[in-house]
Amino acid sequence: MPPSIEDGLDTPWYRLRLPEALEARYQAQCDPRAARTIRSWLLVFILFNVLSLRVDLDLFGTDRIAVPAGLTLGLFVPLALGAHLALRGNPSPSRQTAAVTATALTDLAITLNSARLVPESHADTYVIMAAIIPLAVGMIAPLSFRHALWFCLSSLGLYAGLVASFGLAGEGRSGVPFLVAALILVPLKLAYSRERETKRHFLAGLRERDQAEALERANARLTVLSQTDALTGLANRRVFGERLEQAWEEAQKGWTWFGVALIDVDRFKALNDAAGHAEGDRCLRRIAEALAAEAVPWGGLVSRYGGEEFAAFLPEAEPETMLAFGDALRRRVVALAIPHPGVGPGTVVTVSIGVTAVHGAMRAGSLDTTHLVEAADGALYEAKRRGRNRVEGAACRPGTADACADLVA
Repeated sequence: MPPSIEDGLDTPWYRLRLPEALEARYQAQCDPRAARTIRSWLLVFILFNVLSLRVDLDLFGTDRIAVPAGLTLGLFVPLALGAHLALRGNPSPSRQTAAVTATALTDLAITLNSARLVPESHADTYVIMAAIIPLAVGMIAPLSFRHALWFCLSSLGLYAGLVASFGLAGEGRSGVPFLVAALILVPLKLAYSRERETKRHFLAGLRERDQAEALERANARLTVLSQTDALTGLANRRVFGERLEQAWEEAQKGWTWFGVALIDVDRFKALNDAAGHAEGDRCLRRIAEALAAEAVPWGGLVSRYGGEEFAAFLPEAEPETMLAFGDALRRRVVALAIPHPGVGPGTVVTVSIGVTAVHGAMRAGSLDTTHLVEAADGALYEAKRRGRNRVEGAACRPGTADACADLVA
């Protein structure tokens, strides 16, 4: 089971790394601005070192400034510029740490070398400055705790080694080197707090996004459930009515014909009684799939209208088109060859269909969708009366005694 966001939020203080899957997501979304921050500070670092040569001149004098100036301009500046160029694009955290470490350690070594060469009265100034370099860099560079640990230990090791080898903490020296060495480890606390807080913020945001996505999926499911028939997956009667009204309005605007069909499964109760309701449900699902598949090429919409009855409409369909459409639906159901044990051996399930077609101009004469459905329903009744497994058409004539006349008469 994959780790939950709560698992990540509940990690103890001594474990910064998240569970594997969450850690991978965190690393994939690491802030790409980190490298840009380091690059900008490298330029500031270069400028600071160049300007500090004025201090070197005051403390070393003109006769001994050549060594610190040469190391700064000939070694540190090219190295820092190279690190700046190496961090273009989207470098990995390891490359960022390598660039920061190489630059800081080089500057630390040059500064301690100056402490060795400068008049003894000024040596402690450079010793302190050498410790401040990794302190400042570690606090500014947005390194992970793991990389900050590597950076600080490397800086501390080099600092202690050079102080000892240069004799900067020997007999007669003050305890300044030992005091300031502790400053090098200060960035560890900052890196720990920064990474822990960043990861908790990441997890909180991830939880919020996941909750929003779950809510969106739930709303989508509710929308589907409210618009579709649970058994067949077709549009339900409410949605059919809404879309029928919209399509009928478009027919009026476009001055086009419009057709409606009602489809009823023949002797469905007998099928349920003989084969059981489970078989009846399977029958309805198969018929629904067949009707929907047939309606798509015609540009129509099929819905479950209720029980074993389905409804469809077809934009821009003239009377002859609706009769052809209805017969195509009828033949598609016959082709399924679903056995009908309630009628007799060797018989298959069939449907009766009633269709009507009306020109959109008639909508202006108070002809609404109720009249269209009533006309199709009357034609369906006629198909049943004439023997089932057939298509009958009716013209929609509201307000007359003969509301359902032959469609092609």
